[in-house]
Amino acid sequence: MSATDLAGSGPTSRIYFSQRLRLHYVDWGNPTAPPLLLVHGGRDHCRNWDWVASALRRDWHVLAPDLRGHGDSQWSPDGNYSTAAYVYDLAQLIHQQGLAPATIVAHSLGGHIAIRYTGVYPETVKKLVAIEGLGPSPRQMEQRSAVPIHERMQKWVIEQRALSGRLPRRYASIEDALKRMQEANRHLSPEQARHLTQHGVNQNEDGTYSWKFDNYVRADDKERDRGIVGAHQLPDADGLRQRKLGLEVEP
Repeated sequence: MSATDLAGSGPTSRIYFSQRLRLHYVDWGNPTAPPLLLVHGGRDHCRNWDWVASALRRDWHVLAPDLRGHGDSQWSPDGNYSTAAYVYDLAQLIHQQGLAPATIVAHSLGGHIAIRYTGVYPETVKKLVAIEGLGPSPRQMEQRSAVPIHERMQKWVIEQRALSGRLPRRYASIEDALKRMQEANRHLSPEQARHLTQHGVNQNEDGTYSWKFDNYVRADDKERDRGIVGAHQLPDADGLRQRKLGLEVEP
């Protein structure tokens, strides 16, 4: 594909499967270039990276996934949005598409996931840039561990019950959704806000609009990640630093 074609075309939507979930990602072409994964944050979607991807696609094979429960990826039927599940999804994308060793740029929740994935599979990551994605500090982890396990479990159950009754907010028009996007993100230009809104909502059967993300992604899954619910446990950020992987982590 020529430089002109790259500049004029948008990404291609693709699908892959992980734990029976139908997950979505966009591919910006240039498959012979080094692979670059762009991983978004919580309650966001892969098209948030469009401006970055457009600038980098001539030199990189850029792929940007929608995390499970976000964007055009399927919602988890049991509301499972643990870090372990997210890490598995990322591992499956890299494995299935043969992307290793890949460079990863990730933000917030995406950074949290990418750091832990890299700790598990350091040989598959060439370079990692994590933006605001380290997760809880060692002090926060210590404070959380001081709370008895039954109290943490009770808190988690209460939170899940509350989320089960939380319905997606409906907006009468896409313009109303756009206003909400601008209120919550005042740094965005009008063009950016509209772009993110258009790719961030679905139209409901009654004609209203709702954000694409599953409300269950709001859950604080730290208790599950520490083995309170389920058997999956991943090393925390402090443990990964001790492995001295030589990661490039930016604030």
